[in-house]
Amino acid sequence: MSLAPLFFELVEDNRGGTYRVAYTVRFKQAIYVLHCFQKKSPSGIRTATADSGLIHERLKVAQSDYEVRYGK
Repeated sequence: MSLAPLFFELVEDNRGGTYRVAYTVRFKQAIYVLHCFQKKSPSGIRTATADSGLIHERLKVAQSDYEVRYGK
């Protein structure tokens, strides 16, 4: 599953490295920050598989939490 339709990615580049924040904008009444990380690879723009998996797991938790707090 591609993360592109579900997430907005904020990228900050500086001399110390590249940092990314992936968060969902899917919910009407809330924004959940799912994962923040420092990009380690000097080339390529893909998010590491381990990070993608963690983001998907946290999305499920966020969806469940949202339903409890706000209903469907």
